[in-house]
Order: sequence, then C-alpha cells, then structure tokens
Amino acid sequence: MIFLAPAVLLGLLALPALYFLLRLTPPPPRKIAFPPLALLHGLQQEERTPRNMPLWLLLLRLLASGLVIIGLAGPSLHPAPKLPGGGPVLLVIDNGFAAAADWPARRAAAESILAAASQSGSGVAILATARDPANQAPRIQGVFTAVQALQRLTALQPEPWPVDRAAAASTLAGAPGFAARIYLADGITDGPDFLAFLKTLRPTRIYSSGVTAALLDDETLAPNGDLQVRLAAGPATANILAETETGDVLASAAVGAGRIAKFHLPLPLAARVEKLVLAGPPQAGGVLLLDGAARAALVGLAAGAQNAESPYLGPLFFARLALPPGSQPLDGTLASLIAAKAGIIILADVPLSAADRQAAQTYVQNGGEIIRFAGPLTAENPDSFNPDPLLQGDRRLGGALTWTAPESLAAFPAESPFAGLAMDESARISRQMLADPTRLDPATIWATLLDGTPVVIGKPIGAGFLVTVLTTANADWSSLALSGLFPPLLARLIALAHGAPPKPGAALPLTAALDAFGTLDPPGVPENVTPAALPGLMVSPLTPPGIYGASGAQGGSRIALNLGQHVPPVIPASLPGALPLSGQIPPQNFGPKLLAVALLLLALDLLISLRLRGLIRVAALLLLVTLAPSAQAQNAVQVQIPPEPPPPPAAQNPALATTLAYILTGDPATDQISADGLSYLSALVTTHSSARLQNPEAVTPGIDDLALYPLIYWPVLPATPAPSPAACAALSGYMQHGGLLVIDTPGGDAAAPGSGAGFLPGAAAAVARDTACLGLPPLEPLTQANVLAHCFYIVPDFPGRFTGAPVLIAPPAARDADGVTPIIIAQNDFAAAWARDAGGEPEQTPIPGGEDQRIIAERFGTNLVIYALTGSYKADQANLPALLDRLGP
Repeated sequence: MIFLAPAVLLGLLALPALYFLLRLTPPPPRKIAFPPLALLHGLQQEERTPRNMPLWLLLLRLLASGLVIIGLAGPSLHPAPKLPGGGPVLLVIDNGFAAAADWPARRAAAESILAAASQSGSGVAILATARDPANQAPRIQGVFTAVQALQRLTALQPEPWPVDRAAAASTLAGAPGFAARIYLADGITDGPDFLAFLKTLRPTRIYSSGVTAALLDDETLAPNGDLQVRLAAGPATANILAETETGDVLASAAVGAGRIAKFHLPLPLAARVEKLVLAGPPQAGGVLLLDGAARAALVGLAAGAQNAESPYLGPLFFARLALPPGSQPLDGTLASLIAAKAGIIILADVPLSAADRQAAQTYVQNGGEIIRFAGPLTAENPDSFNPDPLLQGDRRLGGALTWTAPESLAAFPAESPFAGLAMDESARISRQMLADPTRLDPATIWATLLDGTPVVIGKPIGAGFLVTVLTTANADWSSLALSGLFPPLLARLIALAHGAPPKPGAALPLTAALDAFGTLDPPGVPENVTPAALPGLMVSPLTPPGIYGASGAQGGSRIALNLGQHVPPVIPASLPGALPLSGQIPPQNFGPKLLAVALLLLALDLLISLRLRGLIRVAALLLLVTLAPSAQAQNAVQVQIPPEPPPPPAAQNPALATTLAYILTGDPATDQISADGLSYLSALVTTHSSARLQNPEAVTPGIDDLALYPLIYWPVLPATPAPSPAACAALSGYMQHGGLLVIDTPGGDAAAPGSGAGFLPGAAAAVARDTACLGLPPLEPLTQANVLAHCFYIVPDFPGRFTGAPVLIAPPAARDADGVTPIIIAQNDFAAAWARDAGGEPEQTPIPGGEDQRIIAERFGTNLVIYALTGSYKADQANLPALLDRLGP
C-alpha cells in the first residue's frame, strides 16, 4: 500500500493533543425536583469541570480523527508501476474489433498507467488506432492531465472494424517527443503496416492479452439445409449458440478453431434463428448475422398431371432436382401446402378453381411466393391468377406444320431477377403460352425469347410474389428443364421468398448496425451499400457491419454484412517482451472509504452526545418534522397495477348462470387441461366483457343435459373409446338446437378432414371414428372473412398450443338460420394454450410462437365464447344500414 499524499500523515502527531482536548467535555445537566427551595440544596460553590470521560467514547473520537487523517493521505492498493522518463506519456490503444473481447482488461491497464502518470505529475496523450465513426483518421489527443485523460479514456470504446495502423503511423511521424510511449496491442498483425507502425512508434512498453481475436466465417448453409459456421480464428475449442432476435438460445454446437459447427434444426425453429454467436466475451467477430441467403426454404410442389414424379417425364421431376441446396420439398395440393406454411409453392400445369385463386391470392399477399409453370391443362383453361392476362391455347415453334424453329432465350433485362445469369444455348423453347399483348405490363417481363416474346412474367403482390413461366417444367414444351440454366434460374426465383433482389446499382441503406460487442443498434447515420460491391467489401466506418436493406422501395431485401471474409485475416502478432494485460490491476484508493467510515463514527458520536445531554428526544422530534413533508410527497405517488383477471364465481346451477362445458375423455391429464383452460377462458371473458361466466363443468354426452351449455369443448384422443349411440344422439341434438361443439385434437401441422389433407397419424382415425355417427357435412377452413375472426378481437389466425393447421367450420348451407356454425374442428390444442395453474402461471408452452402465440390463442378463445353467446349479432352489425332500409321509415 502507498499513500498519494503522505505529508498528511503528520496530522497523526496531533492525536495526543486531541486526547486532552476531547476530555474537556461539559458535564451533563442535573435534574432537580420542584419546589424551588430544593434548587439550593446540595449546590457546590466552586466550579467543577470533569477531567475524565468514558474510555470507549474517547477511543471512538480518536479513531474517527485518525481515519480522517489517514483518508486524506490517500491510501492506495496495487500501486501503478513507475513510468520511464520524467516527461509526458503517449498512450497508444488498439480499439478495433479485435480489442472488444479483452476490453475490460485493456481499460484496467490504461487506468493503471494513468494512475502512475498522476503520481509522477506527467501529462498524458492518447492515440486510438481505429478510425472513428465519422471516418476521421487516428490522431493524438492531448497532452492532458491524468484526470482529464481518464475522462477521455472512459468515453473511448472499441469500434467494429479493423484498426488503421498506416494512418496511425503517419500521425506518429510528426508527433513531438514523449518520455514514454506505451502500447496496448490487440495481439494481431496486418502485415507490413504493423511492422512500419511499430518502427515509427518505438514503444517503451507493450501490453497484450495474448488472446487471438475470434472470427466466424460466412459459411452458413449446408447442402442439406442445416445451418453451419466455421470458426476461422479464436480459441482452440468453443461453443457456438444459435440465437433468436430476443436472445433465446435454440441450439449450441462445440467447435474447434478452423472447423465447422453444424446445427440440425426443424425448419420452423431454423427460421427463428437470427444470428450465430460464439459463447464467451461479447465481440463483433464472434457474431454471424443471418439474412435470407442463409435460410433453408420449405418448397411446396404440386402438379396437375397424374404422372408428376415419372422420371424424365413428370412435370415435377426436373423441378425437384433443380431446387437449390438447403431447400426442403413438400408434396401436396395447393390447399395443403398453404396450410403447411410453405414459403414457396411451385405449381406445374395446375388449373385453379375460383376458391383456389382466392386462397392463393391471400397466400401471396401475406408474403408467400407462387411459381406457376404452363402446360396443356392450363393452356386449355387459362385463369386470371397470373401476373398478366394470358391468351387461350399455346404457340408452337418448330415442327412439320410450322415455318418457325425453336427459339433461344434472350439476354435477361437489367431489372430482371435473373440479371447476370450466364445464358445456356441448349435452352430452347418449342411451345409456350402467350401473354395478352394488349394488356401486358412491360415491368412484369423477366425473361423473353430472342423474338421478344415473354417467357417468364412476374410481379410482387402485397408482401409476396407471383411468377408464371410460360412453358412446362419438363421437356414436353422446351429443353429449358434439361439445360444448365434451369437450376440457377429456379434458385433466383426461390430467393425471392426472402425479399426482392435490389436493382443493379441500387444502394441498400443500413438499417441495423453491429457494434464492437456484437449488439445490433439503430445506425447513427444510415450508410448505403450496393449489393454488387458486397463480396469484396471490407468493413469500415463508411460500411460498418450490420443489416442492409429496406422493406419499402427495395421490396424487402435484407443482406447481412458480417466481419467474416470482410476483414483482413486474423494472424497473431509477434510481440516479444509484451506484458500481460490481465496482470495490470488499476490502483484502488481507500481514502474515500475511510472518510466515509469516519463520518459514520462522528455521526454516532453526535447521537451519543445528544443522549448524554438528554436532547435525543428533541432531535428525534426535529427529524420527524423534517421528514414529514417528503413522506407525504412519497405517499402521494401511487402506482396503479392492473388487476389480474378475477376467478370465476363459485360453482352453481348451470341453468341459472352461463357455463361452459368440456367432455370427459377418461384421461386425467387431458381432462385437467380442459378444466384449467376453460376456467381461465371463463375468467378472461368475465373480465373483458359484460358476460358473467361461472366455472366450467365436465359432462358426459348421453347422461348429462347438454342444452344448458352454449359451448362444449371436446378433446379427441386416439385412445378414447367411440361415443355410444346415446352420446351421438345427444351431441347431434345439441348441435341442431343451437349449441356450439368445438372438437380439438392434440395439435400438429397437417390439415383436417375436408380440407384436402389428413390429421397427424392416429388423430385422423380418432376423429373419423368419433364423428362418424354425427352426420357432419363437408367442412371448410375458417377465414378472416368469418365473424369468428372479429366478433370481439380481430385475430390474424387461430392458434392454440400449436399452429399451422386450418380451423374447420360448417359451410353456409349447413349453418343455422342465423348463419352460425354448429361445429368447429381443429387440431391446435386450444385448451393447453389457455390453461393456467392455481398461481396464474401458464401450464404449457405454445409452439413455436411462445407468449405472442398464447395471446392470440386467448383472444380467439374469447371470440369463440362471444360467438357462442351472441350468434350472428356481430355479423348483423355490418349489414345494419341495409336492414334499416328494409324496415322502412
């Protein structure tokens, strides 16, 4: 330990004098009882001054005085090493991306140097070797006092780009002389610039952590669709985490330096991964941001012909082979592919009905992409769901009865998504459909033949894209599917699902910047970057790492610029004689702490003195009077906490109060989930509406009277027995007389019966078995147009604990006179999303949307109850003006 002001310790010599001074304590007042004559009794004529005081009080005061003297002397632990020379000090700090991992140790070492400069009275100049965010070259700041230099050191932060040692060397070349030049190195070299920098600097002392900066490379998509990343530089072994936008970790993988870590995740989970992060100290080099190019695509495939998968003949054979690496194909109908949430749907010669066109329109507007290939079926019956109107029939190029020959493709327009693709002369079109030239929009033409006839047309619709290839996906009408052009052309079309490619030469704005510690923040000054320049671009203040792109004019383009492959190779530097940063502990000054203890002891002495003089009560009263106004002001501020939804009222006769019901399955866990889910749903409806619901009840059809309940929830399990004839009759009568029966299964992604696909294995047989006796009509998917989507809350979809499968309702012809469906069938496990325990905590976790999905599920559950209670009342409100007109004046 050292003392920053040792001369103050001479004050300890005054403690003996304080000893005699502190003894001169006036005597405490004497209490004398009335009458007045008693005042004269026992009075002493001579003046008395006590010469003794309690030893403990004397020691307390001497200790407080000693602490004040020692505290003012500035005791300090871990004294800073003495600096060479006796003049100003130049502190050079590497503050590029490689310094972020050991920045706390780097700052501690700098504070130790500043403390040494303060002791010797030396001035300090600071040189940070990285360019600042305004792209100004490194410059020497100072000379400052040690206190001023500490203020500037506190404001200094690492930057997410490499250092500029060439510019720093130029600055040092014209710098004045310094008694000491101390260099805090980041431990990596940039070749000749580093050697020239050291030669110009001539450091008298070098500090380095000896840790090589971490760097994740840009290899982010394996051929099978797995996420992967290479640890280009860093520790010998490390863990890499796959994180969401909110920081949730979905997976981790161990990796060694120079090796590749792979993450095999289901597609819904992989789509939520926003970045790959190296576990350990936060640093920009250990973060890899993901954009659309790093995401696997779920591609739906549908064909109108029966031989869709026939080798070399089927319309889907070549399309499947040409899918880009990482794509996951899924076969099905248009309806089932939409229900499965495929990001891209390829339709090979598939005519669309009116209902299909409406569903496809909604799918594209919500962000999906449909790629249509022409063929004989679509040529005979062209529909309106195309980027431009098409003519009926087809055009034949070549053959015995024509004067023309098959045509080659012309060079792609600069505005086309295919711009830049190399042409393949073997791709020739012999037959195609024609766009109506009188109504053709030139902006929709993405590819043409040499004679100018459009062969690929496309345009954005809402948040998605609609593309029509005016020839077949196999070799029937062209050799395009056989050529080397077909895979890259299809890859460009599939890439549209992640956002439209920007126009060549267009600049993408910086929407989120990555700081040196790997955190995304809004940029201070938006920068622009052209996609063509990205491959060879180096990160810098003008082009910092982050996310470039915008959802407006650029059509949703999103490109990640990471440090991997955009900074010089990370090579450890040779720094002989360098001191470790980890051993540099900044001085710890105990002076303020000792003074604080002395003040506490003096406050204690004051209380003791008041107590000896009998004034403690008066002091306490004055303290209460002083604190009363602040206490009143504090009480005036009240925080209002919204109340939790009250529990439903106690059970009573369902004939006297509105009550929901659930059908017993015989499985205790399922029945408990149903009870808890409907209980919380009843509480929500009671809290947020004028309806008053009591606790739900368990019922058994055929035994209990179902007419007392407006809504009955029926969880169907594969293991439960089929309903008895009496139960079937009771359920049929319940639906016929206005009841709402909600049939639910444990959940999944497949569609339900009536929508063109089946339930999950086991669920299909269970639903078919349990509903066979009910005589249900063909059902249709619930859409946003139905009153169930907006009768209380406006909900975008209808999830439960699971989501993705459509909710099915009766068609208009099978509903009652008021247009209310008697049956709802789903497989989203609604009750599990609603269920909460006695403490109000959720019992199940919605997949994959978490709490946001639970909120939508609870709102849809509220809509179900309001719909069951009010019928078509909400729907009638939309037609109220027409109804009033019909009633007349």
